[in-house]
Amino acid sequence: MSSLREKLSRLKGLSSGAEKEARPVEEAPAAPPALESSEPEDGGAALETAVQAAAAAISETTVQATSQLTDQAAAQATDQATDQANANADTPAVSGVAPDGFLHPAFKKLGIVEESNAFGAFLLRRIEYPLEHRHGIYPLGALVDYAACLKPVAYRQNQARLDSEGQERMTPRKKKKLSVKDAYRLPLPEPEDTGKEPGAIEPGRLLFFDTETTGLGVGVGNVPFMIGFGYYDEGRARIVVEQTLIRHQGEEKAMLQYLLERMNGRTHLVTYNGRTFDWPVLTSRFILNGWRPNGTEPYHLDFLHPSRALWRNTLESCKLSRIEAERLGIERHEDVPGSLAPELYVRYLNDGDASHLEGVYLHNEQDVLTLVTLAAHFGALLADDPANEIAVPQAAEELYRTAAWLELHGRTEKSERLFSELAKRGDAHAERWLLPAADRYKKLGRYEQAVELWERAARKAEDAVVPSIAAHVELAMHYEHRNRNYRLAADYAERALELTCRLPVFGRENPKRREERDALEHRLNRLRRKSERG
Repeated sequence: MSSLREKLSRLKGLSSGAEKEARPVEEAPAAPPALESSEPEDGGAALETAVQAAAAAISETTVQATSQLTDQAAAQATDQATDQANANADTPAVSGVAPDGFLHPAFKKLGIVEESNAFGAFLLRRIEYPLEHRHGIYPLGALVDYAACLKPVAYRQNQARLDSEGQERMTPRKKKKLSVKDAYRLPLPEPEDTGKEPGAIEPGRLLFFDTETTGLGVGVGNVPFMIGFGYYDEGRARIVVEQTLIRHQGEEKAMLQYLLERMNGRTHLVTYNGRTFDWPVLTSRFILNGWRPNGTEPYHLDFLHPSRALWRNTLESCKLSRIEAERLGIERHEDVPGSLAPELYVRYLNDGDASHLEGVYLHNEQDVLTLVTLAAHFGALLADDPANEIAVPQAAEELYRTAAWLELHGRTEKSERLFSELAKRGDAHAERWLLPAADRYKKLGRYEQAVELWERAARKAEDAVVPSIAAHVELAMHYEHRNRNYRLAADYAERALELTCRLPVFGRENPKRREERDALEHRLNRLRRKSERG
């Protein structure tokens, strides 16, 4: 009997707790009368029946109260979520992943839209420029005028491949087994056959591109999160710049597919250090995304190499921004350096604020436009048009390098004018380049002009604190072997020997210098013997 009383006590306590919990919603009904009787007449059986009835009643009361509380809490939470969603209607999702159809206001400000293809979605920005638009000292339309003149530059950069392709056209093709190297060539579409010789350049078949990446290396861990590329739209007479962006790595394959579509029909990729950086990075990403061979890649036209050939010592550096400011007349205001692009992209991924990327977009756009301007600049340098006279560089080294670069690419008439200008200059900076210019005349068999420059260089050497004997040796060789003037040749050899004695000696004598002195003494003795024989 005592155990039954304990059960009743526990049930009464449970009922009391349920009443307290349910009181804010609705008063729970009172306990059944059967629980209030002291002891049932039928003993244990009757009491057990009463306990079961009481438990059922209490359970129903508790469920009703709990259900009412749950419904009220759910309604309150729904209202709060709706209010929060309305308040944050213009707030992007965290970690750079936005809901479908959502674009941050900073993206909308730049005219960015969501693009999609069979592999997914990504962000795309498209800007069109009329050909009259000036980017620096050139209108963008100058690309149309001078693109074909870039053929010598493109040929030198792709010479091995062009020569091999020319050999293949002359010999019947042989079937070969697919090697491991071939199995990972890129799926680039074959350029259309226009009937023109390989290496020919048409403005509409150039693709200017620049990437913004998460790192500096070319390994597989470096991801190009933004790819900017430009091209000439012949039908609309516009220069078009397009920029793609991935909001997360899952969009990379869709972005790369879009790039491949834009590369269709292009013959040359125009970059600035893209042959050794941008393109290898993209190659790694293509392979990691599962593409397999389906064609040959375009030729490269990398403007870093001609820039270094002309300005490696004249300018503080050959960075694109430096060349823009010093040689192309391009001014950037409040530009975001490319080195900050990875950090700004990480910030965007962390908080979803697209305003971090506004400066990166503008920087990348300017880079692509500068590639178009560089193409016009180098094309204008190489143009055969007599009316297109290039400006004569002020710095003597740049003058020499420009002349040598033009001659290397077959523009001898233009280079001759610059070499003549260099020979006329008498300043100390120009004197440094007299020997290289004289060596050019020597190779061309124009010895009179070479001798004139050697004599000027020899006079300069005799007045120098640390003299050079190169000009004296060249004159001694010239008068001995070509003019047969042994006395004059001996005179220059003797003066060269005297100059070696003026060279400073630090510690032990340099073996190379000793060899030069021995060679001069041998030459001088030979010339004296020839002179005595008449």
